[in-house]
Amino acid sequence: MKKVYLGVGHGGRDSGAVGYIVEKDVNLQIALACKEYLEENGIDVKISRTSDIDKELTQRINECNTYNPDLAIDIHNNAGGGDGFEVYHAINGGTGKVLAQNIEEEIKAIGQNSRGLKTKKGNNGDYFGFIRCIKCPSIITETVFVDNQADASQADELHEQRAFGQAIAKGILKTLGISNNATVGKNETVQTTKSIDEIAKEVINNKWDVQPRRKQLLEQAGYNYEEVQNKVNEILLGKKTTVNKKSNEQIADEVIAGKWDVQPKREQLLRAEGYDYNAIQKIVNQKLR
Repeated sequence: MKKVYLGVGHGGRDSGAVGYIVEKDVNLQIALACKEYLEENGIDVKISRTSDIDKELTQRINECNTYNPDLAIDIHNNAGGGDGFEVYHAINGGTGKVLAQNIEEEIKAIGQNSRGLKTKKGNNGDYFGFIRCIKCPSIITETVFVDNQADASQADELHEQRAFGQAIAKGILKTLGISNNATVGKNETVQTTKSIDEIAKEVINNKWDVQPRRKQLLEQAGYNYEEVQNKVNEILLGKKTTVNKKSNEQIADEVIAGKWDVQPKREQLLRAEGYDYNAIQKIVNQKLR
């Protein structure tokens, strides 16, 4: 039987990164979903914690090496204002790099963008202790940036956290050469917890990014994009309109013609209609040079 060790970053008094979500809590839910999915596929899994307790890195390393797994994954979320998933593997590549590639592929398949595979060198080889000191191939995943509102919104509900955990598990199974036979997640229905009015107001406040990613994020969370966008238009414009069909070039021409008001209202209106304000403003600037 194949064995996998799941390290759950932070916990207890150590909250990890804090922003729009709390890292230690999200790490745990992602790891628990990953564990469940792997076990459905016959993998023996040891997880560093199943509740909000302290577990130092040295404890995780010693526990992992004693367990002697085939693969080890330390699950984290990021901070620093960036955007997207990233994963660290050993500087010498090998199976750890293959594992990182397989997980990245599955993460991208559920709609998250990737900052790529990364390594970090220290004075004694790999910088990170989880990679340097663990005997089996090991990696560190960073799912979203907790201090980027749009990125964090992809992991601020349980069904989203579970989706990330299951994606990580699928990448692990592929690395181990095991067919995916799990039923976990296949019949799960997304439970939207907020009203269309609430989501529309979040869109207006830029929580849900810009197009085309906004549509992807809303649908991934179980919301009807057109219904949300119509509500946004109704709130801002006082009428129901259809989702935009015009190109950025056409909208730039309309901006120049004065259709879209002036700042700061112009930016608000464009974003509310689902357009990428920065891209349109760039075209406007180019046309007016």
